[in-house]
Amino acid sequence: MDIVICEDNNEDSKILHQFVSKFFEEINCPVKITTFTNGDDFLNDPNRAKTKIAFLDIYLPGTSGLDVAKKIRETDKEMVIIFTTISLNYGLDSYAVYAMQYLVKPIGYPQVKEVLNRTSAIFSELLRSIEVMSNRLIIKILIRDIMKIELLDQACYIHTVSETIKCYRTLDEIERQLGGNPFLRTHRSFIVNMRYIEDVSENDFILIDGSTVPIRINGKQAIKQQHRDYLYTVTREKKYV
Repeated sequence: MDIVICEDNNEDSKILHQFVSKFFEEINCPVKITTFTNGDDFLNDPNRAKTKIAFLDIYLPGTSGLDVAKKIRETDKEMVIIFTTISLNYGLDSYAVYAMQYLVKPIGYPQVKEVLNRTSAIFSELLRSIEVMSNRLIIKILIRDIMKIELLDQACYIHTVSETIKCYRTLDEIERQLGGNPFLRTHRSFIVNMRYIEDVSENDFILIDGSTVPIRINGKQAIKQQHRDYLYTVTREKKYV
């Protein structure tokens, strides 16, 4: 687990580092904590994409913590952002960057433990996987990485963000393993991960990589409504975290 602390006050940074380390020791989870004294160094860090959780001081010198979060959200929708601050004046602004929570200074361990417990639930979901047999090998696939699945000539092709895996499982079996949202059966031969839908045309979902997933004619409006309901739920959850 890669965690960043962006804090210009050395004492506050040390305390937060200590509390974060303590939490992950208690749950027996390895963690790498990197500290920065300003937001620009974090934004320019070549390893930034590996960061799972970022503690950002709102009042950083130079680029503020809020502006750092806005920059992050341009390319990264998954990173958990937690603001640290001496004031809640920016409370409403945190909704725009989907911040999980504010920690008000002076920060105590119970506050850190509570917010990290919430992130644990998030990351346990992100680490869910399915296993399939492909080319006589058992392959574990992270569910979050699956963009779509298609049935073609009695084989299932699982398209992930990085590769396509061919296996001989029924689409019904895989659908049961995926467990519902964010996965949607759009057609007898297709399942789509709604997280990767960028647009909707008359008869297709258009994914972020430009590929399409057909929507069956029978029940088309109901399928599109399921997608709209999913978007509403995701937006609502992000607003109220």
